[in-house]
Amino acid sequence: MYTTKCGEAQKFLVLALKAALANGIFVKEEKDLIRRYCEEAAIDESMLPDESSYSMDELDDYFAAMDGDSKKAILKEVLRVMIADHRFDESECNFVYDLCGRIGIAEEELNRIVAAI
Repeated sequence: MYTTKCGEAQKFLVLALKAALANGIFVKEEKDLIRRYCEEAAIDESMLPDESSYSMDELDDYFAAMDGDSKKAILKEVLRVMIADHRFDESECNFVYDLCGRIGIAEEELNRIVAAI
């Protein structure tokens, strides 16, 4: 996982949940991946924050403090969550484009990241 700092891990987990729920479906593969993130961050799954714990606007401060490599790492993890179920629909695509706009990743860089996954 990207980070194990408690506050940042909580925010990352909220972002991962938002990504998983972007299409309104939360499948086993996505749950398993988020469960693994909880284990890596030493966060008890019962303490997992709700996806509404932070709005995307509130997460903007979290993104603003990151350097470019960290933003790319976050995007890679978000994409892994979204493709865990081997599907990628329009709502998930919209979520990714919104996230890229928020963190300042150009479409060309997004294409490189997607190709590497």
